[in-house]
Amino acid sequence: MVASGLTPRDATLMARALHLADLALTGGQMPYGAVVAGADGEILGEGHTLIRSELDPSAHGEIVAIREACRRLGAWRLQGCTLYTSCEPCLLCSFVIVKSRMRRVVFAARGRDLPGYRPVLDADLIEVAAWVKTQPGWPPIVVIGDIMRERARATLEAFARSEAG
Repeated sequence: MVASGLTPRDATLMARALHLADLALTGGQMPYGAVVAGADGEILGEGHTLIRSELDPSAHGEIVAIREACRRLGAWRLQGCTLYTSCEPCLLCSFVIVKSRMRRVVFAARGRDLPGYRPVLDADLIEVAAWVKTQPGWPPIVVIGDIMRERARATLEAFARSEAG
């Protein structure tokens, strides 16, 4: 994981992803929000998890935002784009990020910050990005984590409490 390389716009876009996570939580969804921005910082897609309302297990916040960005651009490759997400992407979302050729991913909390979290194959984006870097001809993904992590953790903890009680 790369600890540096933040731009001035990163904080604003991460705050938007965290706001979307809060909206998801208040709407009875799992609290994951995401924003896709172009190289110029323009928001191309955004969303939050819609698994429960859409009855779609693939409707993760990252996937919702990526789908919107692809529709807006009229292309499925998002080269030069950055994904901002309230939580480190899971293996499903990591695959879509790699296939869309996203350049950067900036995340707040880690999946393991949610009580009871169980990653598939014990892998999240950090492990996927390290693997991608070893693959000939695959563009590397810059991963920057733990940005506004405490704020994201508070939302995840509120979700865990609401699910438990």
